Amino acid sequence: MRVTLKMPKGAVSMQEGKIVEWLVEAGDAITKGQPIYAIESEKATIDIESPFTGVITPIAKVDETLPVGAPVATVET
Repeated sequence: MRVTLKMPKGAVSMQEGKIVEWLVEAGDAITKGQPIYAIESEKATIDIESPFTGVITPIAKVDETLPVGAPVATVET
């Protein structure tokens, strides 16, 4: 099954976030709870953990700013 990971809302007022770093590569096996990318909001940089175990395919690029809810990666579970 393929699931889409979306830009999370890291703070109540957050409308968009910027991908500042991918902590995994395309095709990597990831586990639930593993930090997979970092986002920058207006107030902080936050490491985002995977909610799934599987193989990741990033969609968003480093330095890309996306609205909350936009797709950032897929995970084949």
